[in-house]
Amino acid sequence: MVEKRLLLKDKASMRYISWRRRLFTFLKTLDRRIECGKNAVIMPHVDLRLTDNAKLIIGDYCVIDSYAMLQLSKPEPRIILEDYVTVGRGTFISAKKLVHIGKYSMIGPFCQINDQSHSYAKGELIMNQLACIEPVRIGSDCWLGSGVRVLMGVTIGDGSVIGAGSIVTKSIPPYQIWAGNPARYIRDRD
Repeated sequence: MVEKRLLLKDKASMRYISWRRRLFTFLKTLDRRIECGKNAVIMPHVDLRLTDNAKLIIGDYCVIDSYAMLQLSKPEPRIILEDYVTVGRGTFISAKKLVHIGKYSMIGPFCQINDQSHSYAKGELIMNQLACIEPVRIGSDCWLGSGVRVLMGVTIGDGSVIGAGSIVTKSIPPYQIWAGNPARYIRDRD
């Protein structure tokens, strides 16, 4: 049932799989550091920046919309997009360790997901300090509204909804709705 809805023949939908989109996705994923599932779509102008030991795993029927940027930088970066994940237009995902997004999750446009921050101890230039790194995990069937920011070390439980423009600074239990800056509990999902 879900698969039928996702494969409607709507040429305006980013899930519409034309021969051009198939070819573009194929060419973009020739890199040995990228594993790409069947019928995944990478739209034009997606920026994939992968360091030499990076691993980008894109599941079946995933869509990465135009102008999204996935940056995988040292020390041991992995981004895992499970099946049917949608990454919205202009979204930025940065991993130095792990960003994992579960099945059927929708990441709205212009979101930002980071598994790192910067150290800022006094007495040393900030630019010379090491990054603080903690994995980010987003469960299955989650929806992040437009412009959501997810900070390092956060786990968002299955079925959660995050309101547009929210900044997620701490972990969220499954099937809850959160919003705000910083994001706060609103109610359980019915």
